[in-house]
Amino acid sequence: MSYFVFILTGVIISLGFIGNYLFKRKGVPDNLILIFFGLLLGPVFHLVEPSSFAGIALIFSNLALLIILLDGGMNLNLFKVLGESPKAMVLGALNVVVSMVLTALFTWTFMGWDLIYGLMLGAMIGGTSSSIVISLVRKLDVSDRIVTLLSLESVFTDALVIVVSVTFLDILSNTRAMNLNEMAQSITSTLSIGVVFGLVLGVLWLNILGRLRDNVYDDILTLSVAILFYGLTEIVGGNGAIFSLVFGLVLGNSVEIGGMLRIRESVEVGSIMRKFMSQMSFFIRTYFFVYLGLILFIENYSIIIYSAVITVLLIAGRFISVALTSIGDAELKGQRNVLVAMMPRGIAAAVMAQLAISSRVQYAYMMPDLILIIIILTVALSSVWGSVLERKIMREGSAKEAVEEKLEGAAGLAPVLAPETDEDRPAQP
Repeated sequence: MSYFVFILTGVIISLGFIGNYLFKRKGVPDNLILIFFGLLLGPVFHLVEPSSFAGIALIFSNLALLIILLDGGMNLNLFKVLGESPKAMVLGALNVVVSMVLTALFTWTFMGWDLIYGLMLGAMIGGTSSSIVISLVRKLDVSDRIVTLLSLESVFTDALVIVVSVTFLDILSNTRAMNLNEMAQSITSTLSIGVVFGLVLGVLWLNILGRLRDNVYDDILTLSVAILFYGLTEIVGGNGAIFSLVFGLVLGNSVEIGGMLRIRESVEVGSIMRKFMSQMSFFIRTYFFVYLGLILFIENYSIIIYSAVITVLLIAGRFISVALTSIGDAELKGQRNVLVAMMPRGIAAAVMAQLAISSRVQYAYMMPDLILIIIILTVALSSVWGSVLERKIMREGSAKEAVEEKLEGAAGLAPVLAPETDEDRPAQP
């Protein structure tokens, strides 16, 4: 049995690398490959028993949450987002809000859910997947502004989805009914503690990293400190997700923040630490998608229909969000198809589904299957749509180049074909 575990571990990591390579080269979604492999291991061939992971599911989900947000925060230039691309935040926020409203109305009307549970499900599936969007949009021949907008939106919504969804879970897990005022106070308190812990620890850690400048294990120590304070933040009633994001943001913008606070010993987070965090994120993400395929077991096939309808609503919501964001912006209006197509859901939604199961809120038993099918449908749709747009843009580019070549050729022939003037004719004797 132990040999099988070693073999399976090696196969999963190798498959994660191959999937990532194929995605970057050919646009084949790597998360779909990993989910399919998990399906083969569990529901199809029963090589691995999903119940054996029941004890670590909550720990694994929280670890994935922490590392994804920490890595995302470290690679997010907060000043660039606020200064250069405010529309990315507008587009992301609109996408999440519209998704929440449409999903809540559907689940309330056709599935009999209370509105608040529909809003929570909408929040979970409201954001685009940064890892997929960034790779897909870079394959398209579009302006740098569009690439930046979509990349920043996806990173922003990864964090927004997790923070909003965790807040809903905190509210719904509270056995005592709360009125609106108490609910607002609870949300404010939870988020404030997470922000304060992230800011204070981040600034202190910049000072410590300055003194550990030449230590080869500073990246591992940073991760261990993040894990430690994630737990402490949750214990004192804070939001561990927002702590991870803010802590990552402080580290990722260490030079600017250190200069603002006049920290003498602050140090810039180097490429080695960023690479380490990125590798940890890859490792966790690879195993997590295999785990999702492993636990996928659909008894009620109406869930597939519900997921398909919700996916259609997400597409409609994406059209609405893009239309509102592009008001008064000619460039965005001209690229609406690209903006709408980049709507795949990913690991943030999948992590939140597992946390919903662990929190045992009402309807949580349906959420993992619903969300996983929505992830599969949106990723497949975005990949196909992106390939169609890529070919269309290439054809339009080739046609434009051909027209320009003809115009240049015509311009070159113009002097030769120009009619003779009186001055050009020879004088008559």
